Amino acid sequence: MTAELRARIARLIDALLPQMDAIVITCSTLAPVADDFVTAGQHGWIPRSDKMLAEALQRHKGPSVALCAAESTLGATRSLFCRPGGEVEVRLVEGAWAAFKTGDSARYFALIADAVQQAYQQGAGQVALAQSSMTPVAQQFAVSQRPLTAPHLALQACYALR
Repeated sequence: MTAELRARIARLIDALLPQMDAIVITCSTLAPVADDFVTAGQHGWIPRSDKMLAEALQRHKGPSVALCAAESTLGATRSLFCRPGGEVEVRLVEGAWAAFKTGDSARYFALIADAVQQAYQQGAGQVALAQSSMTPVAQQFAVSQRPLTAPHLALQACYALR
């Protein structure tokens, strides 16, 4: 993200914040802007849903997998999710982003669901879907094996504000 884009996003958030209880940033690439507000001591709540997801996955004891659909998100996801000595592995769902970009949502969701099943079969105790566009896949799984999603965690946190 360029400094100019970061400043534009910060100005937009600054303009909206007085009217909102919270502004949830759901994109890992844009999320560092939220940290700027915390550092600057701004009022209001600007949670990063990716950070909520990473923290939830890191709390899990044992091996966990964070799945990414877009290769461009791997670096940001690894830097947030993977801690020294931790058991979180970040994986790319091969072919998913190509399906997404062509509008083939059935294939996109099928590839993600297969990757979730494979992660569990390979010993993951918890799986997280690292991109918001992946969220509908979670409903295909029983509650006991439902992958974590950032939108779900963010909505829970916002609901707790009320």
